[in-house]
Amino acid sequence: MRRSIPVRALLPLLLPSVLTLLAAGCGGGAANTGDTAADTTAVVAPAAASSEEAAYAFTEADLDAWERGLAKEIELVRAAQARASAAATPQARGEATQAQWAETTVPQAAQSLGAAGVSYAATRRTVHRVLETLDFQGKIDGPMSLDTTNVAPELRARMTMDPYAELAPASAAALRARLDRVVPRWIEYVKLTAVAG
Repeated sequence: MRRSIPVRALLPLLLPSVLTLLAAGCGGGAANTGDTAADTTAVVAPAAASSEEAAYAFTEADLDAWERGLAKEIELVRAAQARASAAATPQARGEATQAQWAETTVPQAAQSLGAAGVSYAATRRTVHRVLETLDFQGKIDGPMSLDTTNVAPELRARMTMDPYAELAPASAAALRARLDRVVPRWIEYVKLTAVAG
């Protein structure tokens, strides 16, 4: 039987939108952090695409970078989990827990990729959406499952769609060609972050 992912495990997918709204309401933060913050704003996108976000037309090189970037995120999450386990105070444990969230790991992974990191968040968001859909549909043996009795219409439609249909043809072909490599890495990340969540 497939394991259901707890709602709290999905919070890292939803939290970026909330943080973006809060940041927009507070204003100004990036101007005080210097050029580095301005350079990394393009890589801080959330992992899950909303219905309004177009799928990113990634290339083979972007998928290579995604594989390296997700490996870096897994490394970062494992290190943060070790810090959380060893934390002596609630504050330290909380900081280590937050260090496991995509809002922290995505920009760090992108930075580790150098020039290839510029499109990392967009590639990640698009690839993860396809893999989530494939998993919800039972087309890959991933860790996610969905109770369809009380889902939003958008998610219900996603259960019947061709997940590759949103992709540019070249992106779809590239992802299909390496699905056997991509799926295990994604499953490792999802399981790791679901436990963390």
